[in-house]
Amino acid sequence: MGPWAQIMLVIILIYLTAGTPVWAALGQAKASVEKDRAAMGGQVQSKLAPGYSVETITVAGMSIKEYVSSDGTIFAVAWRGTGAPNLRLLLGAYFDEYLDALTELQNKKPRIRRPLMLKTENLVVERSGHARNMWGRAFIPSHLPAMVSPKDIQ
Repeated sequence: MGPWAQIMLVIILIYLTAGTPVWAALGQAKASVEKDRAAMGGQVQSKLAPGYSVETITVAGMSIKEYVSSDGTIFAVAWRGTGAPNLRLLLGAYFDEYLDALTELQNKKPRIRRPLMLKTENLVVERSGHARNMWGRAFIPSHLPAMVSPKDIQ
């Protein structure tokens, strides 16, 4: 194998073994919100509330809100728009728990068109909508600041 082939092999191996990009997700730090904005090419607006802030990313017909506690941790996300966001990115480490609960729910009940409401030990996810009008939210109940109610996440 020639030197150029070896270099290409190393580059391919680095690419394949590199981790996925860091995105703002449940349980992660507020600093990752800017990475989301840059990756999506959207605009971000911040809104302060007592004990937390809401970072809203607006892009291509979608609004994604990331709720950040005063200690800088994302405790909830909400979305509304013409499509659904990448939940793997928004839920982060909680995505597998979401998938397991979704699979269990689908095995118990037949598929009926109604809002999805999942609650696990660590996570609550609700989503609904129809073409061109999707919405949802996810939060970590144990991370909600004392002054925040689930009704505040929208």
